Amino acid sequence: MKIFNLKINLKQIFIVLTLLLLGNAIKIFVLHQVRTIGDIDFYDYFDHFSVLLFASISLISVLISWKLINQVDRTNTILKFVKVYILSFFLFNSIGILADFILWKSVSNSEYDIAPRLINTLSVAFILSDVFAVTTAFLYFRQSQTTTLELEQTAREKAILQSQMLQKNLEPHFLFNNLSVLSGLARKKPEQIEDFIDDFSDVYRYYLNHGKKQLVKLEHEISFLKKYMNLMEKRFGKAYQIENNIEDSEGFIIPCSLQLCIENAIKHNKGNEENPLIISLSREKKSILIKNKLNKVDFTLGTGTGNDYLKRQYQINFNKEVVFTETNHEFIVEIPLVSEI
Repeated sequence: MKIFNLKINLKQIFIVLTLLLLGNAIKIFVLHQVRTIGDIDFYDYFDHFSVLLFASISLISVLISWKLINQVDRTNTILKFVKVYILSFFLFNSIGILADFILWKSVSNSEYDIAPRLINTLSVAFILSDVFAVTTAFLYFRQSQTTTLELEQTAREKAILQSQMLQKNLEPHFLFNNLSVLSGLARKKPEQIEDFIDDFSDVYRYYLNHGKKQLVKLEHEISFLKKYMNLMEKRFGKAYQIENNIEDSEGFIIPCSLQLCIENAIKHNKGNEENPLIISLSREKKSILIKNKLNKVDFTLGTGTGNDYLKRQYQINFNKEVVFTETNHEFIVEIPLVSEI
């Protein structure tokens, strides 16, 4: 069900309302008992002040309880609602007995008897049970609403990022550059045309088949990278070279992530046949490291789409960080591996 474009879980609302009504019924019963046999004078202004003070303490207890429970339980279930309610009840009595002791010493000269005063504080806690319940329910539903909005925003952002990435991989200049290379091969090295077309087709097929997938096997990504580098070799010769030191290819990685890092290194660094840019790949436990020496070109026009795509996709989907490190001599990208889909 949606109200004002917000998804409402009717089952959760029903359960929480039931808990609220139950708490209110207990409060009314306890209020009746206190009014009948208790020592609270409902016509005494000081007692009204005490109730106001304890109501404030109950509100503070719920806020503290919510923060504490939220640190260990990030879910948004009815069980969490109950946890906060119970913890705030006990927290209220702990703070309340201290407040009651201070008030008693302020207005009474008689000895403070802990047992009846503790019972009195417990009675007040039950009387104020609706404050616990309503405040907890407000925080609970506010988090539900926030979580729903965040999930919707994340889904939209993922779709936008995937669209941007697919568009980047299929952008016209990549196609035109490779057609230009193909034209050159037709004039100078026609015997290489068939291999070039095979690699070019495989690269585009990989883009189309994996562009919207969440993860691919690392071994498949490395295989794709070899075909991509075959295209780069036809275009730049031996100016840019891959040094693959990855022996263990277990694990999963976001599609085209290695290719994006290689493309970024080629775009921003000079390389030639005499002094090629070596881009090394290695594995360090649960991460892939892509390193290259810095030999920056004079000027590049970049949008940072590739790096931003990697960072956001790993953050959104896996809560992992892609680390970019630039020293005086080297640029390093650390891409986390995912053990399973």
